[in-house]
Formats: sequence, C-alpha cells, structure tokens
Amino acid sequence: MNFRSAGEGPALSAFSGASGLLAVHAHPDDETLSTGGLIAAFAAAGRPAHVVTCTRGERGEVIALPGTTSEGRAGLEGDGAALGAYRETELARALTALAGGADGAIRHSFLDGLPGVSAQVNGVVDADSGASAGSGSGVVSGAADGVRYEDSGMAWVAPGVAGPAPDSPPTAFARVPLDESAGRLAALIRECRPAVVATYEPGGGYGHPDHVRAHEVTVRALRLAADPAWEPGDVLAGEQDGGVGQRGKGEHGSGVGQGSAEPVRGGEAGSGVGRRSEPWAGAELWQAVAPAAEVRAARATLAALPEAQALAAAHALALPDPAEDLPPFAKEGLPEWSAERQVVGSPDYRSSDGLPITRIGPTARVEIRGVLGSVVGAMRAHATQVQHAGALPEAVGAVAGWYALSNGVLAPILTTETYAVVDPLR
Repeated sequence: MNFRSAGEGPALSAFSGASGLLAVHAHPDDETLSTGGLIAAFAAAGRPAHVVTCTRGERGEVIALPGTTSEGRAGLEGDGAALGAYRETELARALTALAGGADGAIRHSFLDGLPGVSAQVNGVVDADSGASAGSGSGVVSGAADGVRYEDSGMAWVAPGVAGPAPDSPPTAFARVPLDESAGRLAALIRECRPAVVATYEPGGGYGHPDHVRAHEVTVRALRLAADPAWEPGDVLAGEQDGGVGQRGKGEHGSGVGQGSAEPVRGGEAGSGVGRRSEPWAGAELWQAVAPAAEVRAARATLAALPEAQALAAAHALALPDPAEDLPPFAKEGLPEWSAERQVVGSPDYRSSDGLPITRIGPTARVEIRGVLGSVVGAMRAHATQVQHAGALPEAVGAVAGWYALSNGVLAPILTTETYAVVDPLR
C-alpha cells in the first residue's frame, strides 16, 4: 500500500508499497467470521497481519457439538474465566489455520494486554491481574497492568441480529471509557504502522454492543495515532470519552477534534519498534460490509441447495430466509458486481502486489476462494461458537460454503468479502 504524503487524501486506489494489516475484533471467532478472508489473503501473500481481540468472549454460548473439539464442553457456558481461557486456545488454532498452518505467522494481542495507559480506570481490574491460562501459540493472553476487558454479553433479538445484555458487568468492554481502550490501540497502530486497519461498520455488523464499541475504539485510535499532540501516556485514570488526557489538554494541546495540531499524513512504515511517540496516519479504515442484494441472493441460493437442505434436516438447523430483515453490515447502494466473477472495473483496479483485492472508489472486494480452506478451517477451530462450517466443491453464485452459529440458522460463506474504505481522519 502507498502511504499518504503531506497534503494528500487517503490512498483509496493504491496497492503498491510495503505495509500490513491490523484487524480489530471484539471476541475470539470474530476475526474469522468478519475478516477471515482478508487476514488469510495477507498471510498467504507474505504480508504482515496482526489481530487485536478486545475480550475473550467470556459470556458466549457454547455449542458443544459431538464430533468436534467442543464436544463435552457444555459446562464452560456460564463459567466466564474457564470459557475465556478455552476460547483463547480456539483463537490460537484459528489464527494458525488462517495462516495456512503456519503457527505464529499472524501476530495477536488482546487489547487489555497492550501497554500505555493507567491501570486503574473505571474499576476495570481483574482480580487475578489478568493472567489467563490456556493461551495457544501466537496468542498473547496476559492483561496489562491488571486491567481486564470482559465480554459485555448480548441477546438475540432477531435471527442474525443481537442486542445488549441487560446484565452486563461494570468491567464489560462496552463500558470502558473510550480513550482508555483507544489509547492502547493507538500506541500499537504507531508501532505497527499498518496500511489497512479493518473492523466492523458503525452498527457492529449485527448489533453486538462489543462490536459497536470495537468500531468506536478503532476510529478513535486511528485519530489519536495520527495526532502529533497525543502521546501514549496521555490517557490517565478518570478521563471521560472524547478527551485525550491531562497532558493533551495542557502541554500538548487539546486533543484530536478539539483544537489539536493537524494530523501527520504519511511517514515511513517499518517494524515500529520505539515509535510510539511518532504519529501515523498512513492507514485506511476498512469496514466489513456486504451488498444487501448479494446477501439476499446468497441466502436464497443457500436455502435452495440440496446439500444445505440435507444438512439442515439432519441436524435440526434452520435455512436462511431471504425475505428477513438484514443485519447492519448489509448495505444498500454498494457497487454492482459480476455475479460470475464478483469483480468490477478494469485490471487497473486490481492489486498489483499479490493480494486478491479489487477496488472501485471507496469499496474493496477480497476474493476468498483461494484461501477458502483456511477460512473454513478457522471456523472449525472456533467449535464452541461455530457449527457445521463447510465449503462447496465449486461456488454456486456468490455462495462458497456455509456455517451456523448458536442460533442454529445456516448462513452463507460468500465468495468475496466487501469493505467500505473510509478515511478515518475526516
């Protein structure tokens, strides 16, 4: 990816140059379900990829399907510490799968394990100082400074659409002050200096409060990382959402969007070691979305497939309803794409650096069929959350395969992932 030079806008059509991907997600399994193809494509091309997970999914449901790695683990549900520890091991296996079997090739951090802010923030402290057992290779599990961000919980309000849990604890991620969590991520962005930062659209994909918060944290972190007036130590205990801390209000200005110096656009990419004090605005924000018409068509295609019908009948699953209301990630008005090849435009829109990406304007499409086995393998690694993930021998329309969550409704794996590309500094 190219980096922005002083005075330039975002590099909305650039693919050349060196840098990597940072994907920010709420719970283990979200990295695979929302951006698995993008992560696997970067890994397959030998590009740097780093996943940040905001919580350990302690309040998740447990499927415990016979014949999978979740068999016999129904007792984990309701035991937050045990489930969170086990989901760390699932996450480690999923990242290895997304990397094509290369253990540790995709870097990982838990957001609360990143340094840079005061430990005592709004009571978000783990009694065991955040040391969580059971992390697998490539997954950094220890929470920094005793701070622990916990799953806020959710309730299904419609098929594929979640709402907030009425009993979320005070340590829930969605309740953490925005700049406390965003400050940790901003410091990592400066160190990694990615070209692409991927997360959910503002509705959190399907409405989970932690997904919505992850979007807010990512946007705020990108703005903090670009602000030359902000330093990683600026976020102090007791700060409210929207401010960058006491130093930002005095010695270094008033914060992003509050009279601070103009963000620095550009700079050099690299390992980022020792660069937490150097601003970085070379990243695009990629929000996971999908064309609404394509989602409806894929649901109809999946519901009509004999293989899907047989699977649903054998395992008491429901087939998707094309007429049902769509979750927030499904957007109207996205560019038209070829039903056969799922691409649009001339070869000039294609990535020249080995990534299976096509761009038109502020929309990016990632062809996942070349990494479909990795994505399905990662879904299967998250066996407490995902069931019956499978791939078709050949895609049928936009459908490459299927999976189901704890709601028991089959969902299509699309042949491409779609991203709304946003300049986070505007």
